[in-house]
Amino acid sequence: MKKESIKILIVEDEPVIASDIEMTLEDLGYEIVGVEDNAEDALALLKENQVDLVLLDINLEGDVDGVMLAEDINKLYSIPFVFLTSNADKLTINRVKRTNPAGFIVKPFNEQDLSSNIEIALFKNKVKEPVLPTKNEKVFYIKEGGGLVKVKMDNIKFVRADDNYSRIFTTGKSHVISSTLKKVEEKLTNSNFIRVHRSFVVNMHFIDKIKDGFLYIDNNQIPIGRSYHEELFRKIDKL
Repeated sequence: MKKESIKILIVEDEPVIASDIEMTLEDLGYEIVGVEDNAEDALALLKENQVDLVLLDINLEGDVDGVMLAEDINKLYSIPFVFLTSNADKLTINRVKRTNPAGFIVKPFNEQDLSSNIEIALFKNKVKEPVLPTKNEKVFYIKEGGGLVKVKMDNIKFVRADDNYSRIFTTGKSHVISSTLKKVEEKLTNSNFIRVHRSFVVNMHFIDKIKDGFLYIDNNQIPIGRSYHEELFRKIDKL
């Protein structure tokens, strides 16, 4: 991938530093998709644009810091990100490690620090080997972040309708796709899946509890529609 085709989002709340990073990267030949100082605007930009890498300050404007934003990026996109920070204390490092960043740069940094970290992050992301499904293992490939992301059917916990979109919740993260719940349901051929509400299809394997017209998967409370109640209780095994 040529540098001029690589699109980078900068999320940095210090204007002088953000401007310096932008000019440095443009001089290196990268395309800057945007410069944001808060998580909300950064996510909005990611939703509307193809981005190959995010440079992410840990301290941001607003209630959501860079680590929390990184967690959202992991849930919604398959995009590498490199942290920028003036804090390298043990607590910060432990929080950062859980997000599996592609890089970590401590301020102050120079052009070489930026360039080398970006090149390594992009290289690591490029050479990730896809895990091939075992025989008879059902998988989907979902359009996300300008590419395709594999989702194993057995790892899907539940699917929620959002108008003409659907959000698929798996054991690792969630994915938003531009398909109706009905179309998603047609693809879920595993007998563990059942519609329990006009807005929810669930994998019965992950149901933790059923009580007072709701079922629970992890900390998610999912309503059971009146017309789906009988079918659900017919399919579950009760002692």
